This record gives sequence, C-alpha cells and structure tokens, in this order.
Amino acid sequence: MGKTTLKPTENQNFILLGGDFVRQLDTAHSQEERGDFEGACNTRYKAFQQIVEVLPEDDVAELDFSHANTRAAIEIVYGSAVDNFLAGDVELAAAQLELLLECDSEDHIEATPQLALCYIALEEWECLEEILPDLGDKSAFRAFVEAFAEYAHTGGVSEEALSALRRHHHLCEELCAEEHLADEGYLKDISSERPTQQALAREIYLRCEPLLLKYEGFDSIVK
Repeated sequence: MGKTTLKPTENQNFILLGGDFVRQLDTAHSQEERGDFEGACNTRYKAFQQIVEVLPEDDVAELDFSHANTRAAIEIVYGSAVDNFLAGDVELAAAQLELLLECDSEDHIEATPQLALCYIALEEWECLEEILPDLGDKSAFRAFVEAFAEYAHTGGVSEEALSALRRHHHLCEELCAEEHLADEGYLKDISSERPTQQALAREIYLRCEPLLLKYEGFDSIVK
C-alpha cells in the first residue's frame, strides 16, 4: 500500500498519497457483502489509524474531496465513526466525526447528522444546538433530532416539536412499526437513484436505533 503522506496542493488544501484507501474501502464493502461485518469494521478502523497518523495535531488540514484516494479516506473515517457509534463507543465516534468536519469543512459526506446523534447519546446539548442549523430547516431528520433530543433531555416532547415531527408521516409510521428489516427489498430501494419515502424513513430509524433502545418509550409519544 505504500507509506501514507499528506501533500499540499495549489488549491490550498491537501491530498493523501499512499495507503491505497480506494482499495481498502472496496475491501470493507466486499467484507460486508459477504456478511463479515466485524472484518469490515476492523479494515476501516486500521485505515483510519493510518490516516490520523499523518494529519497535523495542532493545525487543520483541509482535504481535497475531488482526489480519489483522499475521498476514499474521508469515506473510511465516516464509516469507522458509524461502526463505533453502533458498537456503543460514542465518544470515539464523535471525535472521528469532529475530525472529519475539520478536514472537510463543506461536509461532502454529510457527517453532521451522525454527529448530532452522537451528541444526543453523550447528552452534549450545547454542542447539539450549535450544529442543528446544519441539518436543514424542514428535513425529517431535523424534526426527529429536535423531538428526540427533547425527549432524551427532559422525558417529554413539546407539542410544537411533535407537530413538526408528525408532518413526516412516513417516519412516524416507521418509528411505531413492529419490524424494521434491512432486507433485500429495503437495500435495493435505498441504494436506488430515487429511494422511496418509506426507505428513507427506515434508514433514519436504523441509524438512530441505538438511541431509540437507550431512551425507550419515544414511539408511544409519537403515536
């Protein structure tokens, strides 16, 4: 794979050379397709360690998302953060996502929504408040985050937050459903060019499932 180095560009950002992160990302995807999820997580985390070793400790290195190897590295860091969030190591996941947003200030890969979930899990309410504007004004995810954060923080949800969430009826139906299968039909739907609203709602549920299990009873409020 060769030694990983950080190289400045004429665009005042940096690219990652070496490491063959495109191949490592493909390897992780192949492992997942074979059902080897632990192997995929290990592949991503080892690659993440390679990436972090070459990033400056006391400065911000804006990475060039248009460069294939660098873009793959960004995707690896995001994927590893999701792995750690789902595994319960939320502090590490949050640190990875914060690092990613420092290195990719335009947030090409949309790491901010996942960071919002980390802040809820860590009960970092001020940090969550700071990034809420970056979630979009009228998205289903923003409505969910605001309502659920209030529930996690206080044990209840205001009528205003509930009304905003209930406007997204596909998501509310998913939150209250008995099953949330990531089956072949869902995977085909969510990976298509135009996923259905039902698939998008299930994607949100699956991303948030650790929180919904930690703070039980939210579905009964949504009904």
